Amino acid sequence: MKELRFAQNILQAETPGETKDLIIDLGFNGLFFQRWYPEMMDNWEGHLAKGFQEHYYAAQIYRFCPVARAIHQWHRSYTFAEARNAISVGREQAAVAENLWKFFGMGDGVVVFSGRSNLKSALILTTEGPVENLYSEYSGVLALAADKLDQQLYPGHPLLRQLSRENITLSPIQQKILKLQINHPELSNAAMAETLGISVNTLFAHHKKIAKKEGVTTFTGAIIKQLGKKVSD
Repeated sequence: MKELRFAQNILQAETPGETKDLIIDLGFNGLFFQRWYPEMMDNWEGHLAKGFQEHYYAAQIYRFCPVARAIHQWHRSYTFAEARNAISVGREQAAVAENLWKFFGMGDGVVVFSGRSNLKSALILTTEGPVENLYSEYSGVLALAADKLDQQLYPGHPLLRQLSRENITLSPIQQKILKLQINHPELSNAAMAETLGISVNTLFAHHKKIAKKEGVTTFTGAIIKQLGKKVSD
């Protein structure tokens, strides 16, 4: 009966936020959604520990994380534990990735695939402890929930943040800063900070980090480097 009630509620959910709340109420402590294009990735941090993705991507931990590797190697839904047991990466590197998940209270989880129009997407759910029993109970209706989110978070949806798969070494906010600067160079620093929802001092701090990651001395140099990449492409 619980599964049937959940399915009915999912079908009636009108917004991604409503769908997210229904899923979290099953017993998950984290939820995010991703969709992949050849060069870009849609990302929505629906319910996620603050700071996790910045560490995960900016430190390039995703490169040797079995959970992330399996996303691009497998076409079936799976638990984190399954990926860690089956995907071969260096033991020390895999331990670093697993410890980061655990540090943010997400020791296990499940990746549920969906997608349409040849675009692969996934609903990533996390739990503090083993997820197997929870996933076994709700696996069927979670597939329905993943498909519902894929419909609700259509390409171009304002909740989605696009990340460049090439520039994945930059954190999500840093990629957004670069994109905004390139697309709207007329904005003042104050206007840009307000648009991003951060302070001007935080914006300047990110400028320095972006320049360092791009191997240049100034943020202007990082912009020029990015524009050069676009021209060469």
